[in-house]
Amino acid sequence: MPTGGGKSLCFQLPALLREGVTVVISPLIALMRDQVRSLQAVGVNAGTLTSGNTQEETDLVWDSLERGDLKLLYIAPERLAAGSALGCCVGLVLA
Repeated sequence: MPTGGGKSLCFQLPALLREGVTVVISPLIALMRDQVRSLQAVGVNAGTLTSGNTQEETDLVWDSLERGDLKLLYIAPERLAAGSALGCCVGLVLA
């Protein structure tokens, strides 16, 4: 399917219907940022943890995770592999 064809609905829709947070692992930072902006525009609490984040953006994501408010967390593979983000994923079901 082409870009914008609706592939992301395969994990976004189930994430919205389930309790908790869904972790999406993607190497495409620009795409993750675009998806998060689109989700936030329609009222879905989503965030990213990537090397492209400002410290403020990262702090907001961690705060949302700690409060249990985040529905979708987009994370880059290198951020996940670095170990610093592993604490956020303990006990989560990776979708």
